[in-house]
Amino acid sequence: MKRKLFIVIMILSLAIPSMGAVKQTEEVKRMGIFISNFTELGMYQFDLEDDGDDEILHLGDPDTMSELIHFGIGHNVINNKKLITKCTKKNCEYGPSLISAKNVAASVKKYFDLEIEHFSIEGDAPEVHYDGKNYHFNAANYRNDPIYYAEVQDVKRGKKVITMSGELYNIKDKSDRPGTFVAQAKPYKWNKKDTWAILSLQVEWY
Repeated sequence: MKRKLFIVIMILSLAIPSMGAVKQTEEVKRMGIFISNFTELGMYQFDLEDDGDDEILHLGDPDTMSELIHFGIGHNVINNKKLITKCTKKNCEYGPSLISAKNVAASVKKYFDLEIEHFSIEGDAPEVHYDGKNYHFNAANYRNDPIYYAEVQDVKRGKKVITMSGELYNIKDKSDRPGTFVAQAKPYKWNKKDTWAILSLQVEWY
């Protein structure tokens, strides 16, 4: 089923005017960085629908909101370390790290254009605790190895959706390219700057 869905996305993308094999312009490099924000956290198969193929994570389903919270925390652990503070209690039962719920929500809004509700995540690793203002967690739980980034090699522009495709590569060995991806996103403004909000990401492993 996963391969069939991937093929359908590829066929649909062919109907959109293509830039062809794109040069690594500044915009294309930014697209790669944008998609890498998901792949570096191990998010490889998802869309924003509320139902569908069981092999795809549907982030439009309220039951998957914990995944968005994990993204908001993990993204900042990797990319915005200054927003992570240390627990100052004697025994930090929920983990040694804290981040404000406001910053978690901002990261989700920036990359998905979605709003989230705040709550503790228990029994679904990694566990996090919400105290009404901050999330308490263990930052080590959000560091993956290996980490894969995305290199955009083709871009197709529709009226409302941009389809970006290319290869994943290991950040420690760029010749290690274990799969291809197709991502769809919409043009989006964040803090008055032009960017994208993700709609779906599908990875096909070799």
